[in-house]
Amino acid sequence: MALQEGMNVTWMPAYGPTMRGGKAYSVVKYSDGPLGGPDMEDMDILVAMNQPSLEYMKYMKEGGLVIMNSDNVADDVEIDEKYDSVRIPCMTLALKVNNPKAANIVAIGAMIKKCGLFEEEKAKEALKKSSKKKEKANLRQQMKQPLWKAITACKRRH
Repeated sequence: MALQEGMNVTWMPAYGPTMRGGKAYSVVKYSDGPLGGPDMEDMDILVAMNQPSLEYMKYMKEGGLVIMNSDNVADDVEIDEKYDSVRIPCMTLALKVNNPKAANIVAIGAMIKKCGLFEEEKAKEALKKSSKKKEKANLRQQMKQPLWKAITACKRRH
């Protein structure tokens, strides 16, 4: 979405650690101005799809947003008050439309809504374009549904 807005974007996935029992992560940065490397420091937003990923909070700015997949993060996990947080059942919502692969899309929908980073209509269009490249039309429809359920659900702060 940021790229479609004409911004500079950098992205670095790190999926290898999961093969050795570690956490997978991906760093995405975007800006109107120049960007350095995709290092993990001074993060504004952390999307934690599981409880071990919350360890990355140590790299966050004060006042940052933590979005947690409440299906994989225990209810009794406390988040420091210096961060804003949203708990959302990403997998539950994705399963409601028979698409467990869409759990991350639910989390991104929550992030878009909570932060107001992108206009909702532009986010929908970006999702359509992305899914056209990757999936058939019926899967595209399924992926959109949990995204917009997440947008409504993330209005609650836990």
